[in-house]
Amino acid sequence: MNAKIKRLTEMVDNANSIAVLTGAGISTSSGIPDFRSAGGLYADERNINVFDLDAFNREPKLYYNFAREFYPRVRQAQPNTAHHKLAEWLKRNKKVTIITQNIDDYHQRAGSVPVHTVHGTFITSTCTTCNQVIQTEELSHAIERGELPCCACGGIYKPDITFFGEMLPEQEWSASVEAISESDLLLVIGTSLTVYPAASLPSYRAPRTPLVIINRDPTPLDREAAIVIHQDICEVMEAL
Repeated sequence: MNAKIKRLTEMVDNANSIAVLTGAGISTSSGIPDFRSAGGLYADERNINVFDLDAFNREPKLYYNFAREFYPRVRQAQPNTAHHKLAEWLKRNKKVTIITQNIDDYHQRAGSVPVHTVHGTFITSTCTTCNQVIQTEELSHAIERGELPCCACGGIYKPDITFFGEMLPEQEWSASVEAISESDLLLVIGTSLTVYPAASLPSYRAPRTPLVIINRDPTPLDREAAIVIHQDICEVMEAL
C-alpha cells in the first residue's frame, strides 16, 4: 500500500480543486453502522423499510421507533480521522468540495465547506402538512419518549432525509455535478457505488480528471480508477 499512498499524496499535493464523494464507510469508524453489510442497519429486519416514503406515509411510527435509538447514537458520535483530514486540506489553499451520501453531519462538524448532502440530512425536519422546517434536535425529547413529533398545525414532521420514493434534492445534486465536473481530482471514499443515482456522479468528471477509490470492498468503478485502495479508510487518510 505504501506505493499507492505515496502516489496519492503526490496527486493531492498537485491538485487545486478536489471533489470527494463519500458514503457510509467513512462514518463506520465513528461508530455508525453502514446499511448493507452483514452487520449493517438493514441486517435487522425491523429496519428494512424505515427509509421508504410509502411506509412512512402509512405508518410514521415505524420510522420513529428506529429513530428513537438511531438519533442519539448519531448525535453522540464524533467526526473521525478521515473527516478531519479532508477538512485540513482546506488550510492548504485547496478547493475541497465534499459530496456525501451520508445523512450525518460529521463533515460539517470537522470543518469542511462546502458539503453537499445528496441524500439529505437528519439535522432538519419538515412538516408534511404545512412545510415548516425545524431543527430535528428540537423534536428529540418527543421522539425519545416514543411520541410522534407533531407540528402546531397537527401535521407529522418528516426528517429531511431523501427516502426511497423521493427525488434527490435538486440544488444539492446540481452543485455536486458541477463540483465534480470542475475538479482536477476525484476521490470516492467509503461507498460501494451501487445506489443510484448517486453512483453515477463519478461519470461527470472530466476525461483528464483521475479517479481514486478508497473503500473496504471492490466497487463497479475499480477498473476505471487510477488508484484503488481496499484498506481501512482512517488508516489510509492518516497516512497521506
